[in-house]
Amino acid sequence: MRKILSLALALCLALSCVAAFAEAGNTWSATEQGFGGEVTVTLTIEDGVLTDVAIDGPNETPGVGQMAVELMPGMMVNANSVEVDVVSGCTISSTAILTAAKAALEASGQTLGAAAPAEATAAAMTPGTYTGEAYGKWQKGSIEGERFGSPAIIEPTQVAVTVDESSILSVEVVSTSDTPGFTDPCVERIPAAIVENQSIAVDVVTGATLTSRAIINGVTQALEAAGANPADFMKPVPKADAEENYETDIVIIGAGAAGTMAAIEATEAGVDAIVLEKTGKLGGTSVCSTGFAGIQSQQQIEAGVADYTVDSAFRELMDFCKWRANGPLVYNILQVSGANADRLQAYWDQTDDPGITGVGVTAHDTGKGTMKFDVLYDKFLVPAGVNVMLETTARKLIVEDGAVVGVEAEKQDGTKVTVRAKKTLVCTGGFGGNDEMLRKYIGHDNFYLNGLSSNVGDGVNMCLEIGAILSDEVSPHLAEFCSNKKVDFYAGYMKFVNQAGFLALDPSGERFVNEEFFVTQALSYGASALRRVGYAYLVFTQEQLDAMTEKGLYGILSEETIDSLMLRKRILVPSYYTLKDEMEAALEAGEAWKADTLEGLGEAIGFADQEIYKKNIADYLTVLETGEDPLFGKRADMMPSLAEGPYYAVRVISAIDGTYNGIRVNENLQAVNSDYQPIPGLYVAGQDSGGFFSYPYYEGVGWTQGYAWNSGSVAAKHMIAAIQEG
Repeated sequence: MRKILSLALALCLALSCVAAFAEAGNTWSATEQGFGGEVTVTLTIEDGVLTDVAIDGPNETPGVGQMAVELMPGMMVNANSVEVDVVSGCTISSTAILTAAKAALEASGQTLGAAAPAEATAAAMTPGTYTGEAYGKWQKGSIEGERFGSPAIIEPTQVAVTVDESSILSVEVVSTSDTPGFTDPCVERIPAAIVENQSIAVDVVTGATLTSRAIINGVTQALEAAGANPADFMKPVPKADAEENYETDIVIIGAGAAGTMAAIEATEAGVDAIVLEKTGKLGGTSVCSTGFAGIQSQQQIEAGVADYTVDSAFRELMDFCKWRANGPLVYNILQVSGANADRLQAYWDQTDDPGITGVGVTAHDTGKGTMKFDVLYDKFLVPAGVNVMLETTARKLIVEDGAVVGVEAEKQDGTKVTVRAKKTLVCTGGFGGNDEMLRKYIGHDNFYLNGLSSNVGDGVNMCLEIGAILSDEVSPHLAEFCSNKKVDFYAGYMKFVNQAGFLALDPSGERFVNEEFFVTQALSYGASALRRVGYAYLVFTQEQLDAMTEKGLYGILSEETIDSLMLRKRILVPSYYTLKDEMEAALEAGEAWKADTLEGLGEAIGFADQEIYKKNIADYLTVLETGEDPLFGKRADMMPSLAEGPYYAVRVISAIDGTYNGIRVNENLQAVNSDYQPIPGLYVAGQDSGGFFSYPYYEGVGWTQGYAWNSGSVAAKHMIAAIQEG
């Protein structure tokens, strides 16, 4: 009877797409979708006791999701329960494991009893100091870290853990190659929290998950070396039962460029401001940018760039987007952009940060990193009285009589925070880190996020909940390079393979774009085409793979062609030396294919209709033979040969820095309702707000950050004027 019930439950749940089940003796299994693929949990239950838990999740991310796979079995067995806490920093994998475990338990028809009283650890630790190491944000061989201030050669984060027979006495981060600025809050908080709570289940630093997990994973490794069972140090950290209440003139939600500029405006006007930032660092996605657009700053004029005026920039942008952008808003942003660039530099000139290091027609280069934000807060904003609360997540806007009068928030430790304010500015950075919202508003989630995973739409959703509406131009902020979700092409050189002119096929096997657009009009035509199809297959030969590995793009394209394309310097390096390792990883992950013939390549990929693939290959071979591309018009000097195999195909998706265009605003950055009327008290800036951009992205440099800084300025000026007028 129990078996019949078990099978009936399994069938019912399977039909509802919850999970897939299997039963054998006293074991029950269920499968759920994790971060990288399916995760299967197998429970062994004897007389109401969970005697064993096995988790199979081979595609979960090493050092992140894999830690949930490794640690949660012991947590469940120790608790005799499938309802345990998620492993901090591994939420998606942990949730999948918990869902599958609960489904397997339900299918078993059994009830687990209370956990037996904890017994003394069977094998006490051997006192001493032990070391552990793990890679964090930057994996071994990554070339990207150096662009953000990390060493050229990435080493794992190393920790030293001192223990006695039963407790952790100290934790020290010996070294880390992760991004400066991101590592600081992790080094400061996590070791102390582990010692204080005698637990490795401490919260990760929001916005620095990978670095946090590297420290925790290193400590876990050291505990194992000392003879401990890491599951014995997985006790949950209690949340604080406290409340904090504040009153201010302006509350700013988000400490990126928009929030920072708004705080500067408030400080200069003598208006009180509180800044809430959900991560453990300042700067938001803006720390990943290399500069921002500004028109007719004094710095540009002194550099001889004086002809590009606000009026000419306005006409250029509006013509580009066919007037789908909000013209008055665009003009307001451009009008203040030059002066704001000079204001920012005046602040940076008083510090050790060089600030703007170069100017162009639009660009004001600052370089990547948190330093330019840290000095603004440390030297000017905080001393002037701006109250900055890090690791404090806004949860809900407070509305009274139709007006927004503040926000409810929560600190990382669980403390409830209420801020009542005369004006509220939301600038949390869009929703590039939220796959569900990408599917809902963009159409699919076939994107590799090169921005911050902490940008999950908090601000957008809070505004929608109180009657704000979305812009009709909500879009992903597409990057010019390609990537993959299973294999991190951004860590090496594979992200540049779309720059070589290789044949690109859509998921059906059909050619869909003039491949030169991936270089010549990368942010508009090329990026848009790749977004439209969801993912593409780039096709090239063994000889070309070898040539790129040895000479980079110079192994594929002539120097004359490369000179005409004006490619970025980081693309034009002597060797793409990581390429073959990346290809092997892609082949192993099922994201690349190899065959001796082009026909065999199509069969290996597994196109549903091979005839579509064959026809497109035949047509493209004719293009290569004649040097003429009648359908797409591709230039002949960007047509690498496919004359001789073996052949490769690699699956690529769009890389994005996040999203832009969110809540619809007017020219003063006031959020509007469905009647297009301003919502009293509520302003939205940066990538949470919509109107400055259209789709596709402007073909220019620094517009996203230019909008972020200057939208914060325009919004704050209007808020301050309203407050001062009473």
